[in-house]
Formats: sequence, structure tokens, C-alpha cells
Amino acid sequence: SLLATGDAVFGRLDWWPEVPEGGVRTPLLAALIRPYAKNDSPRRVTRPRSRPAHFADAGMTILRGPEKIWCRCDGGPHGFLSIAAHAHADALSVEVRHDGVDVLADPGTYCYHGQPHWRQYFRSTLAHNTLQLDGADQSVSGGPFLWTRHARTRVLVADTAGRNVARWCAEHDGYQPSVHRRRVEVAAAEQEVRITDEVLGPHRTVRLAFHLGPAITADLDGHRATLTWTRDGEARSAVLELPEELRWRAHRGESDPPLGWYSAGFGRKEPATTLVGTGGSADGVRGFASVLRFQG
Repeated sequence: SLLATGDAVFGRLDWWPEVPEGGVRTPLLAALIRPYAKNDSPRRVTRPRSRPAHFADAGMTILRGPEKIWCRCDGGPHGFLSIAAHAHADALSVEVRHDGVDVLADPGTYCYHGQPHWRQYFRSTLAHNTLQLDGADQSVSGGPFLWTRHARTRVLVADTAGRNVARWCAEHDGYQPSVHRRRVEVAAAEQEVRITDEVLGPHRTVRLAFHLGPAITADLDGHRATLTWTRDGEARSAVLELPEELRWRAHRGESDPPLGWYSAGFGRKEPATTLVGTGGSADGVRGFASVLRFQG
């Protein structure tokens, strides 16, 4: 709908995906916008000549490999203004899609009021594809719509144009005096997404979570998970090599405490598989390497 409206008011750009029919909303929105365009013609605006992949103010970086692999990296501010009401404790989290299917997924929001334990879970660090230290969230919650301390994130590398490998690296200070630093690489030739987590600082208890999309079936064997799903009736698969230094378990649809859920929209949740690795970090620098390798 937004693309169709943009096409109607401003005209499409060459790098846009195919614009679907906007339905009744497109002419209504276009009618509201056009009065601000002189002589009913498109406004003169600065428009990117190629598809952007790094949004510095938002801290969002998109890494693309072959046309089917898409990876979103989160290195942005914790939230809007000091209370960051709708923020989640998800610094350095990633999402990965293959041909439009969520493989590593953001579990969503589910609820705002009335179910505090679910609200707390869906906004927690453990509910995202990132690393948790000492069982705590990266940022400190003061209530369902309040955060009293924000993790500060810094993007170190955002190389989205690499011919063979696209790279991103960022760190945050939410676990002072420790620093969590994450590197992500999307390797086109190997069809791999490589994630390396480093903990810089004193010994801490580590939990590393990977939340799979609801369409993904996982077979966990030690530190290796075989992932399968279908796309347009065609079988697809990938292998997720997990850090050997951690002990891995699969969770699905657990309620006490909540773990292994996906919410596609407000008031909706469904079981999904979450892989959680538990262990410790040594004093100094400790690294954990994960590789998601797509088959075929």
C-alpha cells in the first residue's frame, strides 16, 4: 500500500520491487498528499539512486547475499526519547530471511496491557536473537512502557556493498563493565551468514538465543541444528552450526517461564522453536562463532 501510494504521488524508482495494486487506500492517500505538491505535480525531494542498506540514525543495516538471503542487523538507539516506551532490549539482534521466509525471526510484541509476564518476555533480551549476560536484560525496565537505563550501541563497520562478503560489526555497553561485540558476515559464494559474538570483560554467565520462524522445523543434535521448511511447495533446508563452548537446548511453546513463541500481530502468538546455548565467558575476551549455511 505504501509503495503503491508513493508510485501514485511521486513515481516509482528503478530499484523498487514490483509495486502491487494499492486498493482503495492508494487513491485516498494520494488525494490527501497531492495538495501539498505544487500544481498537482510530484514534489521535488531528494531520492536515493540505488536501494539504501544502512540507515545510520535508526541504526539499521541490511546485508544481502545472493538474492534469496536477507539479514537485518540492529545497532540503533534503544528507543525514542528517555522513556523509550515501545523499545525492546534487543541491541545487536539479527533477523535472517531466505526467499522471504523468516529463518531467524524477531518474535514480535504480542501484547501491551493485562498480561505483564508476556509483555515482559516479548520485550526482553532473551526473546531476541542476541546474547544475554548473567540472566539480565541489556537495558533496565521501569515498567511496561518505561526503561530507566538504556544500553548504548555503537556501529563499528557497515560494509553493505562488498562484492563477495557483506559485513557489519557493532557493540553495546548494557552489561558494564563488560562489552558485547557482534560481527555479522553474509558470504555470497558460500550462502552463509556468519555471526561472531565477543564478550570483553570479566567472567559472566552467557545465554545465546536463536529464534526460528514459525515455518521452520529444527532437529538439534549437539551443537548442530538442521532446519527445514517449504516455500511454494518446494522443500528448503539449512544447517546452523552453533558454538561448541555452550550447551544447547531447543524450546518450543513453553509458558513457565515463557520461551519459544512467535507473534505475527497484536494479541496473537504461536509456538516456534528457540535454540538457547548456555555457558560462561572467561576473563578477557571470549568469542562464540555461529554459522547459518543454506543448502542448494
